[in-house]
Amino acid sequence: MNLLEYIKSYFQRVGWLLSCVNLLSLTIVIGFLQTSSFSAKERIVLYLTAIGFVYLVNYVSFILFLTKKILPEEEARGKMMKRYRKGDDRMQSYLFPLPIDDENYEVYGRTLTYNPIGGDFYNFLTDSQGNYWIGIGDSVGHGYLAGIFSMMILQRMSLLIKHDSNPYEVIERINEDLLKRTEQNPTINPSLYATFLLIKADKEGNLEHSGLHPSFVVYKKRTGQNRIMETDGKFISTTMNAGLKNVQGRNGFQLESGDIVFCFTDGLYEQKNNGNLYFGESLFRFLEEVPKDDLGKIADNLFIEILKHTGGRIQDDMTILMIRKK
Repeated sequence: MNLLEYIKSYFQRVGWLLSCVNLLSLTIVIGFLQTSSFSAKERIVLYLTAIGFVYLVNYVSFILFLTKKILPEEEARGKMMKRYRKGDDRMQSYLFPLPIDDENYEVYGRTLTYNPIGGDFYNFLTDSQGNYWIGIGDSVGHGYLAGIFSMMILQRMSLLIKHDSNPYEVIERINEDLLKRTEQNPTINPSLYATFLLIKADKEGNLEHSGLHPSFVVYKKRTGQNRIMETDGKFISTTMNAGLKNVQGRNGFQLESGDIVFCFTDGLYEQKNNGNLYFGESLFRFLEEVPKDDLGKIADNLFIEILKHTGGRIQDDMTILMIRKK
């Protein structure tokens, strides 16, 4: 677009408003000077000053328009829509573990982040006695700071798990380490926190879990029904746990062959459509109705349903983690 087109676009945008403001301003100045006691020479100087000031205001307005400080409506809408992204899966591709599929369990995770680096995370690994440790969490915020905080939790989880420890103890030790880091490094933001669910599963299907995180769903193959399981424990935080009461943090249940655990972050059910309605209970209906044969297809179909709901964009990181007992 050349200068003449910019000028034309500028006047199309401001319309008669600028001309009316200019005319009104000059009329007020002329009326004031005509009734004043200034000499003819002083009036001429003041007339020229007023004209110069009006010119300066118009010039600055046009420059702001050119530098897009004053945005056309369509550009403003485009700027607002940048917060609704199509999602990014690079954290999963580069950092998160590959699926497990052995004689005891099938474990599959899928994540889509709002930014290339997000706050959602998951991890699974085995200890020296063959127990499976599976974690899923959501660090507050978006972007690199949330991602770094998540990576710290993943790293500590990998270092702290032992066959004779339990999920509650591991979370306690992660929080102790975070407190030491915060005390020794004042630049660490003490308000950072994450929801985190940590599960320990033995080969026979006995599961222990701890941590504050959104509820998870257990599908029982024998009855064909889903059961919502509440979480209990602590945040990963140096400040958020002080107000918690009656924390048990040690819970367990058993899986039979074919049973599935569905864990997820709040981004799955808090995605909104154009009518500002959450995906919400549609998540639980989906988990009831979807065929349970293929965990990968479950994740694919769920993400497709969510993107249909939102019109192809997401407003938060979203993650699902599934555990099937063989």
